[in-house]
Amino acid sequence: MSTSAIDICAENRMPILMMRVTQLWRQLMDAELAHYGLSQAKWRTLAILSLHPQGMIQSELADELGVEGPSLVAMLDRLSKDEWVARIQSDVDRRCKIIQLTPRAWPLIENIRQSSEKIYQRTISKVDVAPLAVIEAFFLELRDRLYDDLPEKKRHHRQERRAVCSLMNHHDELVD
Repeated sequence: MSTSAIDICAENRMPILMMRVTQLWRQLMDAELAHYGLSQAKWRTLAILSLHPQGMIQSELADELGVEGPSLVAMLDRLSKDEWVARIQSDVDRRCKIIQLTPRAWPLIENIRQSSEKIYQRTISKVDVAPLAVIEAFFLELRDRLYDDLPEKKRHHRQERRAVCSLMNHHDELVD
């Protein structure tokens, strides 16, 4: 191997740095949210669902969390038992379960957001390498390029599931 080759697995290279920063962020969030009795799996699931008030298809949520469907089922059982989420059967496709936050969950979501903001203020806001808007723009473009580089089946599967399960019909069921 040439000495001029870049070691993509080195601690100071972008892929490893992104993974490490994500790990550290999650550890800080775990510590910040421990007094709510939220595990990382729970707060991540709730946080992702908060970005989709109309709900998410169960398999889509599993993809977003990077877990297999059976692992998510057990988590959703616990969140449902605690009345943080509701499972709604799709009217269009009975195979689809739409997961939505319950009204009871939204105050907790605000606590998660406040905890995240505190960590942001203590850490990210103090980084003085480049304007944060430039860094955020970089990560948005990188996310889009990585998404576009996924196999086509994976890329389009999400849009197809949402259309088939007709997510938009269920938005008002829990919100009212």
